[in-house]
Amino acid sequence: MRKGIALITVILVTAFIVVIAGITAVLVQRGMKITGISRRALTTFEAAEGGVELAVSEIWAAENEGRQMDAINREIGGRNVVATPQRLFVVTEKGGSLEFAAAYEGLGRGVGGGGAAIFYGILSRAQAGPEDRIELEVLYRRVIGVIAQ
Repeated sequence: MRKGIALITVILVTAFIVVIAGITAVLVQRGMKITGISRRALTTFEAAEGGVELAVSEIWAAENEGRQMDAINREIGGRNVVATPQRLFVVTEKGGSLEFAAAYEGLGRGVGGGGAAIFYGILSRAQAGPEDRIELEVLYRRVIGVIAQ
């Protein structure tokens, strides 16, 4: 009556270990897939941030050269990046504590002396494949009319 119990116990323990090993293999495979997706998404996000930086450089260059801003189309980190800067509106800046410090130190003038801010919208799209696509929309402010050393 007790002669077959050892064989049944060994079979059950082996089956349990095989099931645990299978579940572990599936979880490791899923974890690696999720890690790969996360890494690709982060790289695509960083490429889109690079597009924003390129657009800011384009804004400064276009304003200094007195020309229209161009859209930027570059490949960054294996991702196709398209960044489009657009001038939105201009507002006058009000004076503040900078006026006192500038006058006291004698370094230029404060914002209250005719400063303005130009606001730009930047749309940066980075894409590596149909599932890897990031869009960043940024509002950039450039203050002009402040002279300081």
